[in-house]
Amino acid sequence: MTNIKQGDHKFYTGDDENNPETVITFEDKGDDVLDITHTGVPSELGGRGLGTSLVEAVVKHARENNKSVVATCPFAATVIEKHPEFQDVYKK
Repeated sequence: MTNIKQGDHKFYTGDDENNPETVITFEDKGDDVLDITHTGVPSELGGRGLGTSLVEAVVKHARENNKSVVATCPFAATVIEKHPEFQDVYKK
C-alpha cells in the first residue's frame, strides 16, 4: 500500500512535498467545492493504481469536510465517473 501524504491543496507520494513522486492538486472553489486541477504520475509508475488512489484521497478529504468535488483534470474526471463509490461527492 502506498503512503499518501497531504500537503497544501494536494496529496502526494514520496518524501519531499516540493518534489513528489506522484501528486494530485486541488483548489478550493468556494461554495464547498474542491476542483481537482492536476494529477501527475510518471509513466514508470503508471498502471499501479496510484492515480486512482490519489483521486480517492481527495474524495475522502471532501467527504470529511462536507464538500463536493469537480474535476477540471481529465484523468481525475474519468476516474470519478468510472467509480460509483465516488459519486456521492461528485458535482458534474
